[in-house]
Amino acid sequence: MTRLKLAFLATMITDTVPLISAVESVNKRFGDVVNVRLQTGVTTQDFDKMDEFIKFAKTSHVAIVHLMGTFPDYDQLVSVMKSASVPLLVVSPNKEQPSVCTIDQKDKQKILKYLQYGGKPNFENLLLYLANRFTGSNYEVCPPEKISWEGIYHPDFDRILTFDEYAQKKIVPGKPTVGILFHPTQLRGENTSFVDSLIEAVERLGANVIAVSFGSKLNWVVENCFMKEGKIVVGAIVSTLCFSLTSSNSKALDALNKLGVPVLKTILTVNTFEDWRDSMQGLSLIDIPASVVMPEFDGFLITVPMAAMDSSKINPLTGTKILKFEPIPERVDKVARLSVNWAKLKHIPNSEKKIAIIFHNYPPRNDTIGKAFAIDTPVSVLNLLTDMKNAGYHLDGLPESSQQLIDGIIESVTNDLRWLSAEELAKRAVDKTSGEQYVAWFNELPFDAQNKMEEKWGKPPGKPFSYKGDLLVPGIINGNIFLGLQPPRGSLGDDSASYHSPDLSLSHHYYAYYRWIRDVFKADVVIHVGTHGSLEWLPGKSVGLSASCFPDVAISDLPNVYPYVITNPGEGTQSKRRSYCCIIDYLVPVMHNADTYEQTAELEVQLQEYYQTKLVDAGKLPVLQKVIWETVVSGKLDQDLEVTQEFAFADFDGFLETLHAYLHELADAQLRDGLHTLGQPPADSRLEEFLVTLTRLSNGSVPSLRQSLAELKGYDYEDLLAHKGKLRSDGRTNGDIIKELHNTALELMKQFNSKGFTNDNVDELMQDVLGCSSSKVKQCLLYVSGFLVPALEKTTDELANVLASCEGGYVLPGPSGSITRGMADILPTGRNFYSVDPRSVPSTASWRVGVALADGLLERYLKEEGGYPESVGTILWATDTMKTKGDDLAEILYLMGVKPVWEQSSGRVVGIEAIPLEELKRPRIDVTVRISGLFRDTFPNIVHLLDEAVALVAGLNEPSDKNYVRKHVEKEVTERVAEGVDAEKAREEAHYRVFGDRPGAYGCGVSELVSSKNWETQKDLSDIYVAWGSYAYSRKAYGHSVPERFKARLSQISVTVKNQDSREYDILDCDDWYDVHGGMIVSVKTLSGTAPRSYCGDSSDPDRVKIRSTAEETCHVFRTRLLNPKWISSMVRHDYAGASTLSKTFDDVLGWDATVEVVEDWMYEDLANKYVLDKKMQEWLKEVNPYALQNMVERLLETIGRNLWNATEEMKKELQKLYLEIEGVLEGKNE
Repeated sequence: MTRLKLAFLATMITDTVPLISAVESVNKRFGDVVNVRLQTGVTTQDFDKMDEFIKFAKTSHVAIVHLMGTFPDYDQLVSVMKSASVPLLVVSPNKEQPSVCTIDQKDKQKILKYLQYGGKPNFENLLLYLANRFTGSNYEVCPPEKISWEGIYHPDFDRILTFDEYAQKKIVPGKPTVGILFHPTQLRGENTSFVDSLIEAVERLGANVIAVSFGSKLNWVVENCFMKEGKIVVGAIVSTLCFSLTSSNSKALDALNKLGVPVLKTILTVNTFEDWRDSMQGLSLIDIPASVVMPEFDGFLITVPMAAMDSSKINPLTGTKILKFEPIPERVDKVARLSVNWAKLKHIPNSEKKIAIIFHNYPPRNDTIGKAFAIDTPVSVLNLLTDMKNAGYHLDGLPESSQQLIDGIIESVTNDLRWLSAEELAKRAVDKTSGEQYVAWFNELPFDAQNKMEEKWGKPPGKPFSYKGDLLVPGIINGNIFLGLQPPRGSLGDDSASYHSPDLSLSHHYYAYYRWIRDVFKADVVIHVGTHGSLEWLPGKSVGLSASCFPDVAISDLPNVYPYVITNPGEGTQSKRRSYCCIIDYLVPVMHNADTYEQTAELEVQLQEYYQTKLVDAGKLPVLQKVIWETVVSGKLDQDLEVTQEFAFADFDGFLETLHAYLHELADAQLRDGLHTLGQPPADSRLEEFLVTLTRLSNGSVPSLRQSLAELKGYDYEDLLAHKGKLRSDGRTNGDIIKELHNTALELMKQFNSKGFTNDNVDELMQDVLGCSSSKVKQCLLYVSGFLVPALEKTTDELANVLASCEGGYVLPGPSGSITRGMADILPTGRNFYSVDPRSVPSTASWRVGVALADGLLERYLKEEGGYPESVGTILWATDTMKTKGDDLAEILYLMGVKPVWEQSSGRVVGIEAIPLEELKRPRIDVTVRISGLFRDTFPNIVHLLDEAVALVAGLNEPSDKNYVRKHVEKEVTERVAEGVDAEKAREEAHYRVFGDRPGAYGCGVSELVSSKNWETQKDLSDIYVAWGSYAYSRKAYGHSVPERFKARLSQISVTVKNQDSREYDILDCDDWYDVHGGMIVSVKTLSGTAPRSYCGDSSDPDRVKIRSTAEETCHVFRTRLLNPKWISSMVRHDYAGASTLSKTFDDVLGWDATVEVVEDWMYEDLANKYVLDKKMQEWLKEVNPYALQNMVERLLETIGRNLWNATEEMKKELQKLYLEIEGVLEGKNE
């Protein structure tokens, strides 16, 4: 009997294992009757193996090629088969490599059916059918059988089951049930070991499991597998799918919402287990978009890899690698525990449910408990507790106020150990973990995690929070609610070893704290309140964490709910991917105009008087000029404008135009009105002001309300904005017109509010306020009533969805970003936000903004220095990149003279190309980029793109005065080769332009030094900036330590820039700003001997970008926010949280001055007089947060001690006296 010789090439992974199994089965049943050579998608890239395959195919009976995608030797294979007269069937969906058939049509149809239906039985019959047709055999052959690949699967059964069949055999009523989604290709390809392992792990935990092989019809799955007669039977779902369910199917989101349970996304990494285990990056560039980014658009909770690609097995019959996902047992157990814990939430009555609410506390002081960006945490938590009590959660009682809540926490044990003795700490602690218990917990950790903790913190239980061998637990318990403080991350203090340790492991206390929450308090859910904490920033893999990664160690298998500000998608994404949380996004505070005050308000009146006098009595102008100048000087505005009296009076009208423009810019700046309270929509006048802010720019197709009003009144809007100080014929300036437009918009909103924001009243409203109608204004007003007001009313979803999450609910996904930047469409809040597809960055819109930022930067530098900078230093943050879709990246590429190439159909960036010099009309600028650790984690593809851009530009044959990248690369290569460095290494390192933290670490170190006071000179700050940031990233390098290369780049920089995309936050809002940009500036100054020009790009209005110097930006923030009574009074409304915000601001002011020296003496003096020496403010601070007053005075005294502020002796003594007084008060409170 002739043996069938079949050449089979498959790029479909679902063909491989079933065919191999079929070959084994047929040969076992009938003898060695088939000889199959199988070439897979992986081995098509191996040219030697392809040659062997083609050689085999030439003498085969038949050749089948089943394509999904392409392979290199397609044309050669088809040609050889045709010339050898070997019957050939190519099944291909590709136009480039079309289907080919040289066999009988009847045979073709039969073979196609076998392939289409797939699975081992069909491949067995395919082999027998081919043997009969081509070798004259006479086997009994079954026709192609359509096998059901979609439905409920369990390894105990040999077929797909209906829900009723499965429930009868496997579902135990009353137990939590976990659903599993996996793709039918895994079932067809006999690649289900990871599913089997997860099923076994869930069942081992005592839960039910329903695993569903699912391809496309999510509604069918929900209704027929996860529901019974309209009742939901699962409490959580684990998805192993490598794509978004909702991106191409709008009904899928409805199905998920209907089901209403959390969906956990586990990852099947294409890395091998060894590669994943050893990689600090964690996941590959293939894994991240498909298995992490896109599922976030579905609202899935990202977890860990539970299986890795294994290609170690070779089938002896075919010589082919078998590609299968092999489970990672420990990670499978992790996913099982997480999913079961989420599923249990549907079964535990609220009255029995235990919740741990964690306040962030950085720096770990009593003035910053609950300090989170833009939110009043104490009031938010009090409201949450109230809603919990109403929902049946057990509380012993509710605090009477948020102040009582905070006071209760401070009266126990906090992270601030300065005020209590060790004995008193132990007495006040809510609980203690015995040393014996902790050692047992510690011994459960992987050895490498144990070693790292012991290396830094010593043998367990360590010293922090340790008392007589026990570890203290800060916080308070109220019924079934634990109110705790996130443990200190660890500080530099006087520990010089930490100086070079950006990857500081978590402390014994940190680990013990979260284990106590899980195993002693037995929390069912942990809620981390506000943006942001430290857990998600602990060392470990970037994404796709292992059991040795410290975020994984800390959070363990606790369901994690995390309210997070909508304007910070980057750091929120970090929390999602590294602490497995469900984000509940919250609104930014109401934004309104800063307006004028004190001297600026006086000047506004004086200028109006001057212009009116000029029209009627010009003889009085000299007197008014003197009055105006005296007011300018008393308010230090002459320093802002860098103008002398002589210069001003040489052309006083010209000076007034500049002054008036400046005053209007300050007054028209956007300012936060206090803090947001979770679940509380803006109302009344605050709502009206917010609506004016949200309609100030155009929102998609909805025009700008302000611009529409300007056009209605016949003004040139662009001229108004560009020349605010220009005097008009009626005695008003353009700035006055802008203010008038703003007030008109406010009046519209005020009357619209009084009419209930109903569409029916829009025409009447325009007549009442404007005296006429306007189609554009009407469009804006309909947008307000039809979308904005209803969306803002849904702010209540923030608290509602925190509770829904605690009860095992599904939180709808939503976009993120800056709502005041023409992106109000991303509302409402209360959603599990997602970010952006990294493959679509930069977008075509962001390219335009990036070009404008680059042009503005170069224009400003050219004006100040008379030439182009050869080297620019800049910062890339993930959050800004996500919000803008790549403005900063676009600026960098354009500075280098390259532009992206976009795929038209998807908008994804598929490459870059050089902009010709004749089009660029300037030199190509060298750019050194300091990326954040988060950027490294979330945008590895962009790191590669930047490296590609450097290589492209450095390789262009252009003059050195037209291509600074090439100039610097060639110079460095020449110098280092002359020093004996290998030429290839020298060239590779000469291309390094992207630097960041050590893999697994975050931050620049500067803020740590400033916060801990562990620095003396600016060189100390520069040294740590270099030490923490000298890791190169490129297509070949992932965190190569090259401190000398980083120092060389920094020493060449002549200008630095860090952009800001909205005014919802500013450079004095957190220490990250001075940590990264201030750190770069001080490092350039230290290493080069000259302070660089430093700029802040402002693209809060993307159509009208501005470039300010760092000093100007600092002054802008002081004028519009820090010294503004409007902002100060808004903080006073928030009691403890308001004072905490003020206190932390003093830290950040000091940080900027320490690094860049941009804070003037008058600024410090005003801070002292307005905040700590003002009797009314003093009393308020003492009442609500005396620790804030103590810190503010301490920081002011530190600036004097470091010679940053040349204060008067009288001021110094007054501050010292106050410090001693408040220190005495605090010591008394803690006795």
